[in-house]
Amino acid sequence: MSLMHPWALLLLPLALVPFWLKSLEGQRYSWLEMVPEDKFSDNINLLLKAVTAIVLLSIVLALASPQGKDKIVRKVGKGAQTVMVIDRSVSMDHPFAGDATSGRAGEIKSAAARRLITQFIDSRPDDMMGVVAFTNSALYGVKITANRDAIHAAINAATSAGINQTNIGAGITQASTLFDSIQSSGSRAIILLSDGAGKLSPRVKERIREELKTKGINLYWIVLREPDDISIFGKRTYPAGEGPAAIQLDRFFKSLKITYKAYEADNPVALQTAIQDIDSREKNIIQYSVTVPGHDYSRDLILLAMVLSIGMLVIKNFRVHTWETA
Repeated sequence: MSLMHPWALLLLPLALVPFWLKSLEGQRYSWLEMVPEDKFSDNINLLLKAVTAIVLLSIVLALASPQGKDKIVRKVGKGAQTVMVIDRSVSMDHPFAGDATSGRAGEIKSAAARRLITQFIDSRPDDMMGVVAFTNSALYGVKITANRDAIHAAINAATSAGINQTNIGAGITQASTLFDSIQSSGSRAIILLSDGAGKLSPRVKERIREELKTKGINLYWIVLREPDDISIFGKRTYPAGEGPAAIQLDRFFKSLKITYKAYEADNPVALQTAIQDIDSREKNIIQYSVTVPGHDYSRDLILLAMVLSIGMLVIKNFRVHTWETA
């Protein structure tokens, strides 16, 4: 048992106030000997004081907000521990190519990513997910968690406007550190979503290689490609260390000796197809722990105070009226 607001216990002496106050007499008599002793009324009066004291005590304890002990529940499901690494460069606010014959621009890339990733999250209730965004540096979103509200808020933040830089290395290395604070469930993955690539220094490459391999992390890269961009699946070959940045990065990922797959999406449908393929690949039997918050006793105490107050009002209205003189 723990108290969220222990300072409220300073108000506990208020529960003794009903016993300090004297009861008001309903009638006045010139000679008290003519009034018979009424033990029943005295007991009722004492009961009302006790009930009032309990009501005040319940309210004070409710203000202290007592909480039961948290429980750790082991669960088994189908899914993975996944970190979404999302590009927040300004180019993500450009629309997809759209349909040239319709005269309408395509959906904004960041908006499509937000919509489809949200669907992906909601379709995988057993997953634990983290979020990292990146522009010129990594931007922490949320740790790996099962809290869907926190994940959705992080996704909304990660798909908002950024600046015109793409530091993929910082995003991946930051994502890999999120796995340090959580026990492996048996299936781990990083989903990288970007519309460009940057050059990685030898130091960053070595760190990515070590992090992903030692922690057993699968890597998926979804490239949001524009029509004029060079495809990473093109047949043209380039010498080592040469060629477009995206092709060099894809070549580096392939050399990591981990589970890796790349996708290209130049429209929302292709992006949805890529996410669905990742969804089918990352559905393994996993075991994970969920912390269940302890019981909040504040509501119980408030309910007790309300019931006792109503009962006290009923009892107070049971009174014996004096005979009217003829």
